[in-house]
Parts: sequence; C-alpha cells; structure tokens
Amino acid sequence: MRIASTLVASVSGLLGLCVSVQAKDLVQPPWRTDPAVFDWRGLYFGSHIGVGSSRTDWERATGALAAYSPFGAENVSGGARYGVQIGYNFQSGPVVIGAEADLSFGHSSGFARCALAMYVCTTGINEVGTVTARLGYATGNFLWYGKGGGAWAQIDRNLTSSVITPVYSVSETRAGWTVGAGAEYAFNSALSAKIEYDYADLGRRSLTVASQFGQVADFTTSQNLHLVKLGLNYHLGAAPTPASGLSIPAGALPQWSWTGIYLGVHAGGAFGRNEFVSATAALLASSSSGGFPGGGNTEGLLAGGQIGANYQTGGWVVGLDVAAAASAIDGYAKCAQNVFGLINNACHNRITSLGTIAGRLGPTFGNLLIYGKAGAAWGAETSEISNFYAPDSYTESGTRWGWIAGSGLEYAFSRNLSAFVEYDHIDFGTRNASFASQLGNTSVVGLNQRIDLVKTGLNYRLGGGPPTLDANAADPKLFLKAAQSPAGWTIEVGARYYGSNGRMQKDLYHPFTPARLNSRLTYADQAGHAGETFFRFDHDSGIFVKGNFGLGHLVGGNLNDEDFPGAVDYSNTLSKMKDGRLMYGSADIGTNIITARDAKLGGFVGYRSFYERSNDSGCLQIATDTLCVPTDQTSFVGLSETASWRGVALGLNARMGLTDRLKLEVDAAYLPFVNREGIDNHWYRSNINPQDEPGHGWGTQFEAILSYAVSERLSVGIGGRYQFLTTTDGSTHFPTIADNSPQKQYSERYGGFLQTSYKFGDVPDRLDQATNAQAADKVPPPAPVNWSGIYIGGTIGAGLGRSRYADPFPAPVWGDDADLGGATAGGQFGANYQAGSVVVGGEIAASWADIQGSNTCFAGFPNASLAGFNCGSRIGAIGAFTARIGYAWARALVYARGGLALDHQRDEFNTTGVGGTIQDHSSTNWGWIAGGGLEYALTPRWSVALDYKYYDFGKSGAFTTTALPELTNINLAPASNRIQTFTMGVNYRFAPIEWL
Repeated sequence: MRIASTLVASVSGLLGLCVSVQAKDLVQPPWRTDPAVFDWRGLYFGSHIGVGSSRTDWERATGALAAYSPFGAENVSGGARYGVQIGYNFQSGPVVIGAEADLSFGHSSGFARCALAMYVCTTGINEVGTVTARLGYATGNFLWYGKGGGAWAQIDRNLTSSVITPVYSVSETRAGWTVGAGAEYAFNSALSAKIEYDYADLGRRSLTVASQFGQVADFTTSQNLHLVKLGLNYHLGAAPTPASGLSIPAGALPQWSWTGIYLGVHAGGAFGRNEFVSATAALLASSSSGGFPGGGNTEGLLAGGQIGANYQTGGWVVGLDVAAAASAIDGYAKCAQNVFGLINNACHNRITSLGTIAGRLGPTFGNLLIYGKAGAAWGAETSEISNFYAPDSYTESGTRWGWIAGSGLEYAFSRNLSAFVEYDHIDFGTRNASFASQLGNTSVVGLNQRIDLVKTGLNYRLGGGPPTLDANAADPKLFLKAAQSPAGWTIEVGARYYGSNGRMQKDLYHPFTPARLNSRLTYADQAGHAGETFFRFDHDSGIFVKGNFGLGHLVGGNLNDEDFPGAVDYSNTLSKMKDGRLMYGSADIGTNIITARDAKLGGFVGYRSFYERSNDSGCLQIATDTLCVPTDQTSFVGLSETASWRGVALGLNARMGLTDRLKLEVDAAYLPFVNREGIDNHWYRSNINPQDEPGHGWGTQFEAILSYAVSERLSVGIGGRYQFLTTTDGSTHFPTIADNSPQKQYSERYGGFLQTSYKFGDVPDRLDQATNAQAADKVPPPAPVNWSGIYIGGTIGAGLGRSRYADPFPAPVWGDDADLGGATAGGQFGANYQAGSVVVGGEIAASWADIQGSNTCFAGFPNASLAGFNCGSRIGAIGAFTARIGYAWARALVYARGGLALDHQRDEFNTTGVGGTIQDHSSTNWGWIAGGGLEYALTPRWSVALDYKYYDFGKSGAFTTTALPELTNINLAPASNRIQTFTMGVNYRFAPIEWL
C-alpha cells in the first residue's frame, strides 16, 4: 500500500507542475496591487526534493526491557526526501497570507545503543506531512515567508540485539507542530521556485511493543525533524504581469518545438538503502536471534547513455526515454546473526548496471523543458553473504525490476544540443533470490532495495530542424536570453572531477578513566575520485545562492588498528582499504558586501553535509601482539567506519577578474557547529556490530578556483579544496557498560578539481563587455594601480601541518608524528611602496588558531605491554613579521613573502594508561615563514587577498615525566613543528590607492 501511494503521489506531484492551462488562456483576475511587486494571490501546487534529519531520544523503558538500565540513548537519522505541496495565497500590498499542505516521501534511518547497550534501537522515518499557515513579505519577484502549523510522520521502530534473542518492533504515526522559513522567486506569472527550512517537533510518546516470543515492554521516545526543501510551484489563475520586470516570458512558447528523436550520454551518482528482510533453510538456521533482518546504505557512481523521442503539441511535450548505464553501486549490511555464537554475516550487494524505460511529460517555456517521468527500472546485481568463521559463503546474481519516478530540467543550447539535470527515485521492492554456497547449501533470501539517482547529461537531436522557433531565423530567441530586467539572474551551472586524499581517525578512551586511550583507528591515505555538479545564482540585488553535490569512490589506503595494550602487548594491525564511498553537498545563501566593476566580495550562511564509508580487508599484525596471528589474507571485510557530518557554515566569498577572461574565486567557511553520526561495524564481533558513534564539533573549509572564459558563457577551470572536521564531545556505548566511552574523531580531506561550467541568464557579463569594448576601440591594457600606503585588515582560513617527535627507542612500525588540521582567523597591519610595477612592503600579522591532532608515540618502547603513548599538539595562536615583494598589473598584485614567525601551542604526552597522567606543556616557539599570494583591489580603499604561508617553528619547549623509569629525562616535546595555512584576507587602506 505504501509503495502504491508513494508512486501515485510522486508522479502526480511531479507532473502536477505541468498543467495544460497556458497563461494566455487564463481568466484575468480583476485585482492588481503594486506593479513593481509580483502578485502571489491564488491557488498553486508543485513538488519538491530535499534532505531530512531527525533526532530520537529513547528515554526510559518498563516491562521486559526494564532490567536493562540505564535504557536511554539518542540517535540522529538522515536521508533524501521528495514530495508534493498545494496551497493558496491572499495578498494585500506586499503582505502575503496563505495556507499550505505538503507531503514528502523517503526513508531516514538511524540507530543508537540502548538498554545498557544490549540492544540497537533503530528509527526509520517514512512519510512526513505538514499543514501550515504562511505569512510573507513580497519584494519584486521575491517572497520571503515564515510558516507554522501541524506536522505528522510515519515511523518504524525496531529493537534488535546481538546477544539477546527477543526482537521488538512497532510502527506509529506521530503528530506535532512545525515552524519554518523560506524564500520563493517567481520566474513568471505561472512558475516559481522556493528554498525552505522546516523544524518539526513530534513530541514525546510512550509505545507498547511485543517480541516474537510474546514479551511486552513499554518505552518512551521524543522526536524532532529538520527538513531542507527545494521546490517548484505552478500558480493557477495567474495573470500576466509585464510591469513586474519578469525575465522569463509568461506561458509556454508554442512555436518552439521539441519534437524529434535524440541520443545522449549521462553520468551521476546513486544513494539508497538495502534491507535484507528474510531467509530460509541454512541461513535462517544460522540465525538464532529470531530473524534474519539487516539493513545498510548503498552508494556509487554510474555513467551511460540514452535514446528517446519527444512529441510536442502546443506548450506540452510528451515522450519516451530509454536509458542504460554501467554502475558501481554497493553496500554492506549485518544479517543472519547468531546471538549465542556472537557471529554475524556480512551481506554485500553490488549493482553493476542500471536502466530505465520511462515516459516523460511536461510544459516547455521556449527552450527550457520542465518534465516529470515515470516507468520501469531494472538493475543487474550480485550479492554475497559470508562471515569470517564460516567455511562457506553464499552468492547470487540476477536482474531486478521495479518502478521509477522522477523529474528534471532540460535546456537547449541550440536547435540540436541540450543539457539536462535530473533526480529519480527507483524502488525495486522486495525480491526473493536463491543463494548457494560453494559447499552446496542453499537459502532463499528476500532483499528490498530503494535507490535515489542524481544525474546530468547531454542530448543531441537528430536532424537540423527542431527545436527552433523559426527554421529561417538567424538568432531564435531563447528562454533565458530575454531582455535584462531589474529582477534578472545570472545562473552558472557546471560539473567537476574532484581528485582528493584524506584520512579519518577515531581515538577511543576508557569509560571510567576518560583520560586513558584504549584504542585508535586511523584510515590513512584514502585517495578519492568524485563527480560533482555545482550551481551559482546571482541576482542584480547582490543576493547569491550557490551549492554543490558530489559522489565518488575511496580507493586504496591503509587502516592501522591500535590497542593499548592488545590481548597482551601493544597491538597494531594493518589492513588494506576497499569499496569506500564519498558523498557531500552544500547550499549557501548570501549577499555581496562590495561590488566593483569586475569583482565582488560577499558573506554567506549555509549548510554542509559530508559522508564517507571506509571498508578494510585482511589483517597483518605489525606490532608485538597476536591479534592477527596467523595473518588473515582473505578478502573478507573486517571493519567498516561510516561517518555523516552535517553543520552550519559561515563564510566569505570573493570573485575577482584578473584579466578580461581569467577569474579567481575564493571561498572560506567556518563551521561553528557540526553534528556527527558514526557507525562502526566490527564484522568479526557480532556483540559490538554495529556501534553508534554520535558527536558534536566544528570544522572549516577553504576553496579556490581559477577559471578561464572560453566564450561569453562557457568556462573551464582548475581549483583546490581543503576540509577539516572534528568532534569536541564524541562517544560510543559498549554492551553491559553503564557509562559512555569518550571518543575524539577527525576527518580531513584535500585535493584538486577540474571543472567546466555554462552561464545562463540575461545579466550582462561586465568582463566580456570590457573585453569587447577594448578590442573595438583598440585601447591598451590599463596601467597597474599604485599600492603604496598603509593598510589594516583581517583574514579567515584553514591550516594543516605535522608535529614530529624524536623517539629514543627502537624504530617503531607506526607513529611518532601527529597530523594537524584546523582553522585560523586574525588580522594584519602593513605598508607598501611601489615603483613602476614592483611593490615592496612589510606586514605584521596575528591570528587565533585551532590547529590540532594526535597520534601514537614511542611504539617501540622496550616493555611491549606498556608501549604506545598518545601524543599530540594544538596550536592556539600564530604571529608573523614578514617582508613582501610583488608585481602589480591592472588591479592585481602577485607577491612573495618571508620573515620571522612564532606560535603558541600546547603539547601533550599521555601516560594515563601506565599509571601516569597527561603531561600538558605550553610553549611559544619561534621560527620562519615563507609564502605568497595574490591581492586584488576592489575599490580605492578595499582589497581582497588569497594567501598561502608555510611555517617552520622548530622544536617545542622541553618537558619530561617520571611515570616510568624508562621515560625519565626523555624530552617528550615535538622535535619539529611545521604547518601550512590558506587564508582569505580583506584589507582597508587609510589613503585611497590610485584608481584605474
């Protein structure tokens, strides 16, 4: 029933954007307000896509679960959502009052260890609906609004255990209240787009559950939701509003034709959910927990082609599209667990190819087609079920069929070539497949699969005619080439290849002695390859909206799993990484603070999401313990670490025209609050598989892009990105232990990308105008500005580095240096003198910093049972005294710098595990600095700079410990400290520079 309702609602909502009433056929309303303000009155409906996250607090339990106390836990769940909305607006002047109802579909799953960590409490949120009142204020084509009302959600809850047989489950529909805010923009009298944030509180409620054996328990939960939506609305009864300065013609253009056959290519990413729901025979017998179920996320990339045909009648386009793609979409899930033997299976599914056969229907606005689609989908897949302790593994392969519903936008660049971006939801339902092992055992397993696709591509229409307004027209008018208006936008969309490297680290501390480090997992040197789409909307008012979405694979790398001690001695095992996944996205809204002729500086607030999954295989003992003796050389997955980071971003964005065609964009963001939801799968140990690892922390992200305008609208570019995330209060909860175990978690990724982008819209490109005017008038290039004078300014950015320790003991297999990462913010004061194009100067700078990291030191300690100490550094402040020399051209200054530097840092050496304490020592370290950058004059007094600095602070101040005789009189401080920073600076000059 849920599948049917989801399909019907999704298709009707997506196609609901495409009504057959054209603007020219609508009855003209008798009312009209201020002609400079869009008229929002009337009925509208549409669809949306978005993301949702939810927090569940499991508070207390009675009955059969009362014995497992404390029961309480909390979990955060997240996932993609899609849905429909309908509403009605009233308007008086700029004030808009309305009512709206919406319904979204999807599945957001999250879990927590509860009931003394003996159970895994899972929350799955399915349908979510709201009924709200809206109050807004209209300015031009914008509507800024708030909303509030009622909300409800359909929720599944399950309690399963790896060590206790009873399984509890219950489904409920829970109601509460919601508030939200958003912005909506009217493209024309019929079509608008919105971005919206909603918070819903579904309150606290007690539920009664029963196990498969009849035990009854009551537990209490509280629930809230966070939803971010991007949607389109179609307004019925809308009147043409020529006085409002709309940049898109009202109604469809029937003389434009999409009719014809097309061929094309596409690429994209997939993310979804696998649920192994049932089994028979041997696999059912191996599960003594009363059931087989297990679920996990699935992700991957795809690339392929499509063929289709369109037929247009009036402003409608109907068509058929057939697509097929090679894919690498996979995921792992825990299933078939034996609670008495503490054994579980790893269920692995991989989709190797994916295809769809779908009908398309939608309205056309000139050379823009907005469409919904629905039809059949298929996937060729293979599955494997195995565990490390069993002699046989089960496999199957086959083709699954299901249904697809989706929507997209397609834009024609010419009468033959078009590009599209599309979102699709695929549901394969539950399919029973026969699994067989190499020993002849069989089992029929039920697997339920749902996948969401985001893809972009190109289509080429056969024949030279359609689509065109007039076959004889030299320059047919295009949808997004209408005359410029005060409400006009410039829209840039593009694609990137992102190659990166990074690490993920988790330090686990003792639950009763929180300062003692028990173990550390370091996923290092994980190369990443990702495909990424991005967009940026710039409005004449200075408002901008930008974002990106990327998905890729993590390849290579090593996992070092350390225990202090292990079974007997210090343990360090080495595993190879495989089948890793990477997914990330952002959405920012901001406004320009300074707008120059060919440059802009703005501030923004935004949202960041980052997901990574790492899997290892094999196990080689490289220290003195015996945990992996003999060596495990199998390909069986041993450990998986999955982390989802979500947070708020505050930052600065600068865009600079270095030449008529060469542009530089710099983006610096600080994430003051991020939420982390982690999952640790120990596939060898059923009793701690999975472990939930929630946490809160902060982060930073820095990005720079150099692009070249091939033409007025087409650009290519290169860029780099650095990202650092860490927790301040992470934890996990082990079975039978009342207290949480503290954790410190890090995620760091850096890399470069290649990109291409295309610009739509009617806002003129000032750089191209200047280029054309200069070429026409044969004006020589402008002379450089004069940078002489005194300035003061501030910076924001990121830093990374390493503290290295001098180890007096035998060379260890691992450690003795700590990778550092973090954020910086500060100020500078300086002066320049210019002679011709040469600029010399001096600068004094001081910055707050939080650049931190930890690792293992002295792993070769003579007493192996005590070896491996936790060491690390945290840089809190940086100062620099530098000379600069540079070359100026036009409004840009490229420079090098060098001089003296100092930092204030705290170094730690932890001997708590051997009866000592944390040795904490602060010192101020002097060293040298070298670097360079580029500064750009925005106005006669204001400039913005991209700056790189390399610091070498030498060794830290010495300190020692007497915790162990072998450590007496040994310097525990780092022998070297080196860091690199990337910053964006804004400078103000006391006297204006000479202007162009």
